[in-house]
Amino acid sequence: MQISAPLAGEWHVLRPPGHHPFAMDFVRTDHRGRMHDPVRGVPGLRSIDAARYHCWDQPVFAPFAGEVLHSAGDWPDHAGTSAWATVQRWYEATFRFKPVRTEGFIDIRPNAGNYVMIRGHDGVIAFLAHLREGSPCVVPGDRVALGAPVGRVGLSGNTTAPHLHFNLFDQMDDPFEAAVLPFVIDSFAQRSRQGAWERKIAATPDVGAWVAFDVSLPDSSEQGRLSSEPG
Repeated sequence: MQISAPLAGEWHVLRPPGHHPFAMDFVRTDHRGRMHDPVRGVPGLRSIDAARYHCWDQPVFAPFAGEVLHSAGDWPDHAGTSAWATVQRWYEATFRFKPVRTEGFIDIRPNAGNYVMIRGHDGVIAFLAHLREGSPCVVPGDRVALGAPVGRVGLSGNTTAPHLHFNLFDQMDDPFEAAVLPFVIDSFAQRSRQGAWERKIAATPDVGAWVAFDVSLPDSSEQGRLSSEPG
């Protein structure tokens, strides 16, 4: 399925171990590839405030027009990240999380945090997760246009750093039977290993690549965030 980018500006595409092959995480880095501003302390032991991450509070957009199937915005963000917090969140999600059905829908907030699900005209559902607490600006039943703002990047749920998790589902009548679907993005730029930006049309970003969701190609001399990045 072809979609539009759910973000603006330049992002690093990741797929951590355990993620579905058709799911992607998007993070932002500086020109040195760092996801957050420099902090003092022993690496692995220091705590990093969520607001120090470059993608914190960045706007998230609807990848296609449709109806909001479900959303959640009241799950607290983590204050920050640390090695201990990473282990603790992994343990909670792996061994202690037990899905609870509320009003006919399974509560996935302990894992997904705050999220928005948008169902397109063909029934495909876009899933945008780990949004900032209070940022989802749509509720079930709302009709959203392509590119409409739906929330902001946060640090909620089972996540080791602020980022946007994105994937498509074929249905949500039975979440345990839902299939994750492949997708292509209508237009974006991807930076090659040599540092040159190349326009991609109806393509899937490479895992590990830096991509720019922007109308114009970035300056190939820029190795980090775009100067036109959203606030």
